[in-house]
Amino acid sequence: MMMTDTARSGARRASALILVAVLVTAAALLASCGDGEMKPSERKVMIIGVDGLEWDIMGPMLEAGRLPNFARVLSEGAWGEIRSLDVLESPVIWTSIATGKTPDKHGITGFAKHRNGAEPVPMTSNVRRVKALWNILGERGISVGVIGWLATWPAEEVNGYLVSSYFNYGWRPGADNERSRYTWPEELAEELSDARLTADDISDERVLEFLTGEPGDTDAERARLRSLETAIATDETVRRAALRLFEERPTNFFAVYLRGVDGPSHQFWVDAFPESWPEGTEPGTEYLAEVVERYYVYMDRVVGELVALADDRTTVVLTSDHGHSGPKNRGGVYHWGIAMHDPTGVVALWGRDIVPGTQLDSPGVLDVTPTLLALLGLPVADDMDGRVLAEAIEPAFLERYPVTTIPSYEEGVTDDGAEPIESPVDDEVRERLRSLGYIE
Repeated sequence: MMMTDTARSGARRASALILVAVLVTAAALLASCGDGEMKPSERKVMIIGVDGLEWDIMGPMLEAGRLPNFARVLSEGAWGEIRSLDVLESPVIWTSIATGKTPDKHGITGFAKHRNGAEPVPMTSNVRRVKALWNILGERGISVGVIGWLATWPAEEVNGYLVSSYFNYGWRPGADNERSRYTWPEELAEELSDARLTADDISDERVLEFLTGEPGDTDAERARLRSLETAIATDETVRRAALRLFEERPTNFFAVYLRGVDGPSHQFWVDAFPESWPEGTEPGTEYLAEVVERYYVYMDRVVGELVALADDRTTVVLTSDHGHSGPKNRGGVYHWGIAMHDPTGVVALWGRDIVPGTQLDSPGVLDVTPTLLALLGLPVADDMDGRVLAEAIEPAFLERYPVTTIPSYEEGVTDDGAEPIESPVDDEVRERLRSLGYIE
């Protein structure tokens, strides 16, 4: 049963870390993946982003053997609790992960731009005013593939391909001015159209995999199950696109973002942990009590499929943007939505030139880009706000390829006054954000 008291929650997180420490003891004698020297320019990097992973959920599930793929990455790699930002809004954090910079520098400051007397406009890629990791690498001849990363619509030109965060919304191929913005290159949207799923494509049998009994038939219950169907369709779309593109369009940098356990944690937390419900309200729905944990099991399978693609030239980074908890009681008022995000999540590095069994020293979301630049033999920019997680990297590699720095990867003054662009799917985006309590 989930602990709601802060101290008890901290105790469970500590137990989860102790568990992983036990797992990594057996892996401590493993050599890093691959034999022989390899130049950084020959390396491959894979980032798997899973929104909302929480140690307090994963710890008991790891102990019970229910997350074998997460367990493998943690036990054979370097791992830790990743510190998020003060602003716990996912597009802000994922942009910081991809740039190594704080929101005041990169310009993505929330889920949406609010306007007086008008609907908020969801944040779009043109507002970002610094280079993302895929821009930096592409400019240096490194091929990149990016799938589903938040705040990447409209899709920008890259040295490879980019499937934007709007690819799995309700657009339909037809008008070129709409279709062409969902991917780069433009024709990729049409090529991937059969990989794209909607909630209507998710069968009753698939939904039942996440339930512990027969669902009810009220409008409220159907609406809640619709949110589960949407979550499954969204992650399945990314999964199908990722597995196909990895094989058909190989790149040296491969980034995949899964909306993951974030949505189900918002929608079904109180069913899993009824003690988190406000006093005087109805208890959680019993047949929904295992949706959150079963979604972790599903994400474990997807992560396993992606990690299986990595060869001995590849370093994998698995990260969340934040953790999760129940609604927060502040002065007798319960807060939902973003208030359910916790400031620490899960991170692990695994594969080529990573030291097995290493507990990272207070890693942060701003450290991902500097670390990957160092592993790829590229300098870290002085205007980035993170550090290289050197304790995770084999000393022999760092001796051969010491970390270097440059002032910046930016060129001149960038426009800091850009406004989000309205899209054909804005109504659907706003509906999802409201369902999670992110906007009013």
